[in-house]
Amino acid sequence: MAGILFISALILLVIGAPIVVALGASSLVFIFANDIQPVVVIQKFFAGIDSAALLAVPFFILAGELMNQGGIAKRIVNMVNGLVGNIHGGMGIVAILACMFFAAISGSGIATAAAIGGVMMAGMLRSGYSRSFSATVIGAASPIGVIIPPSIAFIIYAVLAKVSVSDLYKVGLPAGVIVGIALIVPTYLIAKKRNYKERAEKIASGEIILENVPELKSSDSKDSIWGSLWALGTPIIIVGGVFAGIFTPTESAVVAVVYSMVIGVFVYKELKIKDLPDIFFSAAVSTAGIMIIMAVASLFAWVMVYVRIPQTALDAVLGMTHNRVLILLAINAIVLIAGMFMESGSIQYILVPIALPIATTLGIDPVHFGIMLTTNLAIGMLTPPFGITLFASARVFDVGIQDVAKETLPFLVALIVALLIITFIPQSVMWIL
Repeated sequence: MAGILFISALILLVIGAPIVVALGASSLVFIFANDIQPVVVIQKFFAGIDSAALLAVPFFILAGELMNQGGIAKRIVNMVNGLVGNIHGGMGIVAILACMFFAAISGSGIATAAAIGGVMMAGMLRSGYSRSFSATVIGAASPIGVIIPPSIAFIIYAVLAKVSVSDLYKVGLPAGVIVGIALIVPTYLIAKKRNYKERAEKIASGEIILENVPELKSSDSKDSIWGSLWALGTPIIIVGGVFAGIFTPTESAVVAVVYSMVIGVFVYKELKIKDLPDIFFSAAVSTAGIMIIMAVASLFAWVMVYVRIPQTALDAVLGMTHNRVLILLAINAIVLIAGMFMESGSIQYILVPIALPIATTLGIDPVHFGIMLTTNLAIGMLTPPFGITLFASARVFDVGIQDVAKETLPFLVALIVALLIITFIPQSVMWIL
């Protein structure tokens, strides 16, 4: 029976069907082939998205849109750029740090790639960086958006694994720092080899003068170090509020929307009231796309449970070995391969019901497994041939995906090293709980 499910899904993927069509159609083929009542399709569609925690998803998407349009993204770059100094790869390191800051706002890798890539492009090219290398740096750093809280991937995992979103947020912070440091290393080494070096930025009277990013150069106080602190208020409110127990992750998403709207309209004055309908519409379309995938993936996951695939996989793995290291390596390898071809939400819906029971049998904390899985999913967002942040950054920098893919290897190695640290040294991230 399982063969019908996977063969039909594979055929659809091979002929180029979207992932939502492949998962949904293969599930329907299985249901009709086994005389299961079709009403289960509707039931599982709604059950897959019927969770209060998922209310945070549209609000974080909307917050990211508002912050990008309202000038918050470029002021994060403004501030970080003045703190890096005169070093090899300074602009690349600025891009990575800016992605980390923006990750604590948007919760989305694609939003981070679009926002930071658009702001950094002129400065990186002016500093002599090649388009392909610039796009790769942004594409590699943007997935930090799903690791550093808030994270849509964390919310989905929390719903599936029935764990605390707040706990995932907490372990996401040190994990994001580990990944960020890992990416800075190849950026610095490659820039040194290619002699990418910027002049030190001038910092005087609390103002950053962006010599390499003229689009941001300004004497306006709103573009000064102090003015940039308004932009940092968002992650402080979101993450700090959740950690302090002031509000839930969902409530923090609403607060982020209100705060970003107020700052964009009344402080930076780059967000116009007339722009809001288009921003709301764009956020709604993005949310609908995510929710459709989640609904269809939940049906696919139910079919897998119906034919006992998770239990069969658990028995098969434990029948071969009880070696914790080998099993964790196998799980990571499977997720890495899946990430090359599938969207992260779909991977979670398919693999969490299979892999989580195996992990818990080995005594692995579900929260630790969640940050391990999320880090792995972040790598998949960069991995060719279908790395979505790779495509997004290539589009921003107007460069061929093949050229960008050639530059990814050192960054993939760095990300895999970070993943292994998080996987096999649990206290590297779990100490914060």
